[in-house]
Amino acid sequence: MKQQIVENAYTTLSYSKLEMSEAVERLHEEHKELKEELHELHVWVKAVGETSGAINRDGILGNLRETANQFVRQLDAHAKWEEERLFPMVTWYYGEEPEQFTLMEQEHVLAEQFIQAFVNALERAPVRQHEEKEMASYLTQAIQILNHHFQMEEDLIVTLIDRSNGYGY
Repeated sequence: MKQQIVENAYTTLSYSKLEMSEAVERLHEEHKELKEELHELHVWVKAVGETSGAINRDGILGNLRETANQFVRQLDAHAKWEEERLFPMVTWYYGEEPEQFTLMEQEHVLAEQFIQAFVNALERAPVRQHEEKEMASYLTQAIQILNHHFQMEEDLIVTLIDRSNGYGY
């Protein structure tokens, strides 16, 4: 990612303040939508521990898998936009080094690994009842990581904007 950001940052001539403002607004909107999806995942994760009976568990696990897969598609699209548009723009506009984004990228990868571990465990069906909570814990970890990830991204962008405004940009 680092090389891609550097190349994009230097091949683009400039970005307007309006473009940056629109990108920040999009970041907030996408994070809001992704957090809502995370909440839905969390609801399904909690339901795993509260159900009894194989039929109910199978239905909940199926819904959880579908919701997790849908979330991963949305998260991937969001990450692609960040890497291709937002991060190069921030790098160019504020003169920040791409290294600031390394931890956020690692968090994203780790969260996806937890989600994939859940999906992989589901595909080893049948799922035994005692395995369900462990599987659900994979998603719980992903949810916690991503909530932190989204907050960290937004805090970083706000800090950069405040600094930029302080310099009169």
